[in-house]
Amino acid sequence: MKRYVYFLMILGAVLSCKKLPTGPDDIPDTKYQPRTELGKMVAGAASVGHIYADTTFVIAMGVDETDIHLQTSTAKVEHVFILRVDLSTPGLKMKVGMPFNIDSYVIGSRQTPSDMIEYVDKPGQRVVAVVNADFWDTSNGKIRGPIHRNGRVLKDTFVYSTTLTDQAISFFGFDFDGVPVIRDTVTYRTLAPDLRDVTGSGVIVLKDGMVPGDFSGYSTNRHPRNVVGYTADGKTVYFMIVDGRQPLWSDGMLYWEMGEIMKSLGCSWASNLDGGGSAQLVIRHPSADIYMLRNRASDGAQRPVVNTWMVTVNEP
Repeated sequence: MKRYVYFLMILGAVLSCKKLPTGPDDIPDTKYQPRTELGKMVAGAASVGHIYADTTFVIAMGVDETDIHLQTSTAKVEHVFILRVDLSTPGLKMKVGMPFNIDSYVIGSRQTPSDMIEYVDKPGQRVVAVVNADFWDTSNGKIRGPIHRNGRVLKDTFVYSTTLTDQAISFFGFDFDGVPVIRDTVTYRTLAPDLRDVTGSGVIVLKDGMVPGDFSGYSTNRHPRNVVGYTADGKTVYFMIVDGRQPLWSDGMLYWEMGEIMKSLGCSWASNLDGGGSAQLVIRHPSADIYMLRNRASDGAQRPVVNTWMVTVNEP
């Protein structure tokens, strides 16, 4: 009887064993291949080494989000959230969001992105996505860059600091024809009368489709980031929110790495918005009537900010 039991045990072990690989052709290809359109594009960026996962879903007509878990070419782990906005979509608009939806610049006034939505969202102007925008001086609450809102100039100055060289050096906005534009502070003076909506921004990471070769004088540390860019035809805007300061989840990115990714998306210009704990993407849930913070903000919750970029659609 014992011999019979031993025989069955040995037979079961043999049958359960898998054939060991005998050569390269026998080893299965376990390398993950990007499945989404943007995932495939980002995989080709010079700053990206490998993509572990990617998924895309539609938020509203003309607005979608792609989430990507990747490793940079320098072996840093990152989670990025890319918001794509098709400006040619009927009824879709992008506008500057202000605390309490007030058309004036009140020094020190701040609100979380979700709180700003409550003052804006209404039939015909449904808010579907919100991203934080400009930097501000944490010591006095003053906003670093200019603010234009629906053609009204709320602020037309840059507050530059030699101790914060990454801020108040550029702007992102739209002209009265709805064409997006990113340029430096000098060009702002020339273009200001033609700009409808504007916020300040920081380091320009992509110029005419090229990543600048020199970022000396700017931060060399990894941080949570928020970068905005647009395609050469001016029809598509991308926001990329990068989590950071969270080991094993996301390390944060450098300027050149973001520039290369925005380039891979087909952008011609891209600039850095306020990052750190301010780097936030809030969207309207595609199938539920709620708003949600999509990324893991480094503060652990939504941070009140001085202004935002909102995407609205014409829905009842």
